[in-house]
Amino acid sequence: MRKWMIGIIIAVLTLVGGGYVYSSYISGDFCRVDGETICYDLDSKIFKVEERSKITVALPSKGMLDWFLDQFYQAHPGHTVNFDFRIIENLSAQQALDLGIDIFYTDTHQAALLYDQLTPFDSRISNNQSVEGIIQFTEVINANGVIFRPFSYQGLLFVYNRTMLESLGYDLSQVTETNLPQMFSSWENLIELAKQWESQPGLYNNNKVQIVFPITFVERWQFYPFLTAGNWHMFSDNDATQPGFEDDNFLASLDFIAQLGKVTWDYSPQPKDNWRYEKVINDQISPFGMAGPWMLIEEIEELKSVDYVFSAFPTYQDQQLKPLVIVTGLVALKNEAPSLTQEILRILSTSQTTQVALDSTKKVLVIPRDQLESFEMSENRRQMSLAFTYSEIEPIVALPENTTKLGFDFYLEADFMSILKSVFKQELSPTDAQQQFISLYESWLSENNR
Repeated sequence: MRKWMIGIIIAVLTLVGGGYVYSSYISGDFCRVDGETICYDLDSKIFKVEERSKITVALPSKGMLDWFLDQFYQAHPGHTVNFDFRIIENLSAQQALDLGIDIFYTDTHQAALLYDQLTPFDSRISNNQSVEGIIQFTEVINANGVIFRPFSYQGLLFVYNRTMLESLGYDLSQVTETNLPQMFSSWENLIELAKQWESQPGLYNNNKVQIVFPITFVERWQFYPFLTAGNWHMFSDNDATQPGFEDDNFLASLDFIAQLGKVTWDYSPQPKDNWRYEKVINDQISPFGMAGPWMLIEEIEELKSVDYVFSAFPTYQDQQLKPLVIVTGLVALKNEAPSLTQEILRILSTSQTTQVALDSTKKVLVIPRDQLESFEMSENRRQMSLAFTYSEIEPIVALPENTTKLGFDFYLEADFMSILKSVFKQELSPTDAQQQFISLYESWLSENNR
């Protein structure tokens, strides 16, 4: 379903509210909900609701459902609404349409598919809300008004084994704002560590630690942050015909990969290039790696008496590397109860609902950096929420002559990982690799942009 893109979303930013009339009065007595008008009471700061209206809502947890009903009927005692609730964590665009769901959670790409069918959040819902560290996730889709409210993350993050590093004698007391130890806050630091371990590997739990970071070229999605080391970001101009492979920033990223390849990261007798990030967590094969929310980190920490810490990626030449992340958010399809819809969105957008979601799900939530300390959650979840703010979503741009195809599909489909591996192994220069990327994209574009 992801591929049925409505077109480059920038070109579709002409949403005008689907004909709804936005009205607000000091007293709700002057505003009549009629299936077209949104009525907001400035005194009570709630939206009036259409009596006997029917609406279907999908929520991620029973706890959120119970909380919502309690809040709704406190604000609207005696009102009759025909609610149809489903407990569903995340829906695709097609699933939402097939099931007839009016309000639900979906990711940014799926929301883009429904762009012209979504209703904007009333401005009084989102006024004065912080977006520190999270604005990049909605800059495109919310460019003409809020239609997507980010809720949760899914992806891979940088992680380090605090227990191992402290056991090896490293001082981790100084921490950066990105939650990295100051002494390991850059790839230059890790490169120096790898060189040191060549002659004197660390000893942890009576075993030599022979891997500093398990670099792998088997999965392209997880490799993306390494391509941002030169401050390159795919389709930064929102033009699907210009991925930016000819930019100096992309060349700088390729040079970073070449620099990594000049260092030995795995000193084991038979170094491997397979996916080993789970082993970083389960078997403690190295002090640094990548991990995601699904890896049962907290259970493993308790079982093995180890402390893992999530953080942003280390920098390179002061440039922040940024991994990809999938962001799920709250959306609402246009329906026959627009004022009720806004009231539901209002309740689900409160900080109290965020706390209920933290308590009733295991999701890592999208929370502005300056508000992370305001909520109760495990330290791991707080670390992940912070670290994800140093990520970016896949660019939502479609090919101009084939809007069913996203430019980012090249990254998911094309055979270029062997090029990057050759750069790492010093078999191919960054300049030659850059030319191969340019040619590869031109060929892919010619084949798909029609």
